This record gives sequence, C-alpha cells and structure tokens, in this order.
Amino acid sequence: MSVCASSAASLIGADALGMEGAPKNAATVRSGFAPLNPAVGAFENKTKFGATIQYEHASAKGISLNSFDVPYMSMVLPFGFLGTFGIGLNQMYSASNRLELEDETSNVSLLSRVGLYELTPSYSIRLPFFLSDFAIGTSYRIFFGNSYSTLTRGPGKDWDKDLWMANNVMITEKKTGTFSSDDNWWKDFGYSMHFHRKSIDYFVSYFPSVQMKKKIKENIQFSDTDTLQSSKRTEEFRLSKHLASGVHYRFLQNQNLSFMYEQQNEAFSGLAEYKLTGTGLYYSPFLKRNNFGINAWYAEKYLKDVNEYGASLLSDMWLGRRGTLVGLSFFGGYRQAKEPYWNELFFGFELNLTGVGYWGTSARRR
Repeated sequence: MSVCASSAASLIGADALGMEGAPKNAATVRSGFAPLNPAVGAFENKTKFGATIQYEHASAKGISLNSFDVPYMSMVLPFGFLGTFGIGLNQMYSASNRLELEDETSNVSLLSRVGLYELTPSYSIRLPFFLSDFAIGTSYRIFFGNSYSTLTRGPGKDWDKDLWMANNVMITEKKTGTFSSDDNWWKDFGYSMHFHRKSIDYFVSYFPSVQMKKKIKENIQFSDTDTLQSSKRTEEFRLSKHLASGVHYRFLQNQNLSFMYEQQNEAFSGLAEYKLTGTGLYYSPFLKRNNFGINAWYAEKYLKDVNEYGASLLSDMWLGRRGTLVGLSFFGGYRQAKEPYWNELFFGFELNLTGVGYWGTSARRR
C-alpha cells in the first residue's frame, strides 16, 4: 500500500531546481513589470501593481499532480524624467511532496518542501531627445529560499544487511537547507533595452549565469529521543545565463501580434501570441471593452531531453472605472521526455490581477 501527494511545476521537473516554467503570455514584450525586461517599465506613467495566481494539473503513468501557486507579484513606480522604479517577487521553483509506503517488508514515509525565489528591484529610464523611443533598464536579483525534508523508516521484517533496524526502532533522517548566491555581486545584475512606438515594441535582455549554493544541515534520530550529532555540508549548482528577445506589432487599430524568444545555455523556448484589444471603456459592451487572444509556445526549460508544447486562450477584462484589469487564461499541453523520464499531459488556468482600487493602469506616454 502506498500514498503519494505532490505539488510542483511538473512531475518531470520535480527536482529541476532553478529551471523556470514555460512562458504563458507575451506581457514581457508590451507593458508592466517583467523580470526578463526591466526596461519596459520606463513607458508607464502611473503606479501599477500586479499579482498572478496559477493552478495546474499534470498526469503521467497513472499519477496525477495538482499545484496551486502565487508565482509572481510586482509593482511599478514611475517618477517622470527621473525614470521608473519597480520591484518583483518571482517564485523560481516550489514543490511539496509526501510519500508513504507500507508493505510486508518496509514502512517508509517522506515529507519534503522546497522553494527558491528571487526578489528583483529594478530601474529603467527613457533616453533623452531624439532617442526617446528607446529605454534602458537593469534588475538586481536577490536569491533566497529554503528546503526541508524528513525521511522516516520504521521497523521492517527484511532489511538485508541492516537487520538491526528491525528491532522496533524508528529512524528519522532530517535535512534543512538554505539557498543563496555564491558569485560576484555584479553577476546578480541583468540588463535590457526596449524600443517603443505606438504600433511596435522590441526588446532584448541579458542576465549572466549565477553560481548558487545550498547550505544543508542533517541529523539522524533513532526512536523519539536519541539523536546523533548534526552534520553540515554545502552543495553548489549554477543558474544558466539568460538571453531574451521579443517583438510586438499592432495593426488595424486593435489587432496585435507578439513573438518572444528565450535562450538558457543550450535550451530555448519561443512563444507566439495573437490578441484582439478592446476599448477599455467602462460603458462599452463586454466584447468591445475587453481583450481576447490565443497563443502557443515551445520550451526546453525543465530538464535535458524534455520538451514542452502548450497553448492557451486568454482574456483581459476591465473592471470598474479605475483601471482594474483581470487577466484569465486557460492553458494545456504536453511534455515529451526521453528515458529515464516519462511523457506528461498538463492543463490549468492563470489569473492575473493588475491595479487595485486607486492604483490602476494607464495608456503609455505615446
């Protein structure tokens, strides 16, 4: 008899620390605050707050996974000719797993939780005079997070060379860890340049590779009272360098095409999106007031030899008279993997909230 429950970006990527999920919209290209494009904020002229809620269901080999996360929050603070400040909190990786296994020979349970996050204060400014269509921006990434796991092995009837464990002794192995950057401070900066006109946007950005470390404390406990001396060690891994680029084109007044490309070392992902924009006016009919669109993407961002294909239907709905915007998208797709992994179906929805009360969004400066 066994019980398994988990929550992560995918069943395949459950141990892929630092590997981001695939893009599900083209917001990075056009507006707001974007971790991969800090320069985009320079073209905003009102304070903007944003938050994302995401649900995903994945299934593979008879095992299903449900995850419910708040992966992203941000705020943009424009100061006119002084530039624009922004801050974002991005959940790079989060997972919670529980496994219980009990049969005639063993009794094992595992409880684990892990989260890796980045806080990204940013600054962007438009260039002066005849170069005012261009903006430059930079973000500083502050990495943090922790992990916790408890592995319990109960009395069993057959432990092979470890027969002494069968003498009604419960063994608990506990591990705690903390994440941090272990590289030169200047490598935590990322940079972007953005070009904006009424009908077209283009950006390019670069974020260097960062060496990360995970400090781990481990102890083993026999029964409920006897605990051995704790041991400590440090594990290292590297977040890959990141190159991103995107273009947005508006035609026939309210039709929009966006394309985005991301490169992480040898892995890449791409997204294409079509959106029909509405008036955004409170008194307009529902279909004319709001935005509707469709997109599709391809990604190699989880593990080596794992490819993701996805698509979504999306809508941006204007609420009230103060500029509150609610974005809703329904997505689904397929992750294809080689041995020793497996193929996986997934679907879910994403809810984006922009503007709360007097915050609101606004048109760009031009």
